[in-house]
Amino acid sequence: MIEYACRRFYFAISDSGSHPDISTASNAASHFARRGGRVFVIIDNDAVIAFDATPKNNMNETSDAPHFYTYILYSQKDKGFYIGFTTNIKQRILLHSKGQVPSTKDRRPLKLIHYEYFINEDDAKAREEFLKSGYGRAQLSQILKRTLVFRNKLLI
Repeated sequence: MIEYACRRFYFAISDSGSHPDISTASNAASHFARRGGRVFVIIDNDAVIAFDATPKNNMNETSDAPHFYTYILYSQKDKGFYIGFTTNIKQRILLHSKGQVPSTKDRRPLKLIHYEYFINEDDAKAREEFLKSGYGRAQLSQILKRTLVFRNKLLI
């Protein structure tokens, strides 16, 4: 997998209802390409975005960033959520699926339905704590409502 990180971008929004200036975005994209970057242009009715998405391995300032995750598992057995924090999401999900996490071993099978990446540990832990609160669970139900309907219809 190749990861991309945006370094330079051009963004235009039309405030008059007419289409934004595509030629300016095209010029920006050409400029990024001449500098050796990967270029993506997104054209919408209201906006034009051109950005240089250089592969991450060429961008040392982001490749060494720490990884902290807040994640949400859905138990197909009891139809409940498990909200957790980790620094290695692949390993942690594997431990959950093997039944090696005491709090979820009797709630399997589990599905990862959402995760968020942070570069600051305190932010990730604060998000986990918020999602476990009453307001957080309400927000979680709201942002994942389509996922939960899909899961209920197809997988359970």
